[in-house]
Amino acid sequence: MLSAAPAVSAGLTVADRAKSARTLDGQELLRIGDLHAVQNHFQEAMPYYQRALAAFRNAGNRRGQALALGSMADLLDRQGKPGEAESLLREAVNLWAALTEPRDYGQALLKMGRVSEASGHKAEAQRAYEQADVLFLQAHDREGRGEARIRLGRLLIGQGQVDQGQALLQGALADARERADRRQQVSALSAIGDGYLAEGEGAAAHPLFEEGLALAEAQQDLRAEAGLRVRLAKLHGEEGRLKEAVMMARRALALYQTLKDREREAEAWALFGSLSLAEGHVAAAAEQHERALTLSRALRDQNKEAASLINLALTYEAQGLQQEATETQRKAILLFQSAR
Repeated sequence: MLSAAPAVSAGLTVADRAKSARTLDGQELLRIGDLHAVQNHFQEAMPYYQRALAAFRNAGNRRGQALALGSMADLLDRQGKPGEAESLLREAVNLWAALTEPRDYGQALLKMGRVSEASGHKAEAQRAYEQADVLFLQAHDREGRGEARIRLGRLLIGQGQVDQGQALLQGALADARERADRRQQVSALSAIGDGYLAEGEGAAAHPLFEEGLALAEAQQDLRAEAGLRVRLAKLHGEEGRLKEAVMMARRALALYQTLKDREREAEAWALFGSLSLAEGHVAAAAEQHERALTLSRALRDQNKEAASLINLALTYEAQGLQQEATETQRKAILLFQSAR
């Protein structure tokens, strides 16, 4: 008699069974981690990246190690942990420095600069962007260089070096226009406009934001569109064009809700509430600031929660509810003090 064939696990292909019978290599582990990461399965992705890193280290593969570290850092950054991401990227950057791949080295420095900014390490971010700019020039990567210059220009303006920052941004904008790169045109236009706003030159910023908005809509970049609509809503409001301001704010709010960005949604509700109050729609303003307050509390952002309470106090004052206004202001002050 012939012996019975061994049982085969249901649903497994021949390739799956063969793969399960051996150890996965670093590249395979990275790919599995990426599949989880793209679905926002952070807890599932990280162990695969860690195993990939170990596999690359055992094989002495420095490029693989740098890639794994970069993927782990991306995952941490997406979870709101820039400090932990920065530590991993420092190691990745050191590995790229030993390799002759200026484009990949530059990309790692861009990531390093971004998380350093988020961690409050501005000087380190500036060095990373400046070094990335040089590397992308060596690699003849105009897109990468444009990204580095836009980030560096925005950072310099934020640190008061307006002329130097604006020069970098204007150069990046001209290059992006030459390459017909809409995404970078939007980024550069937004950053240049923000620089004008910082100098109190809203009139100069307005046409830049309008141009950026048209480009963002054309490429269906919802996040960029929402950000530009918020900027324009504020400008319209300051210029007394409340109807246009409300239309911009309403669309921005809807976009952030579509994107499921609760932090930006809270800011949009607060803007909407301030515009409604300016129009004299006090009840609507109170409801909108209540929505902003609810979201800020859910996000555990005490500063924004306190700001929402201040806004609510203004609506109470407008209704003649002085006791409620005073009590709400008191709560806001306590929150501001505890957040320090």
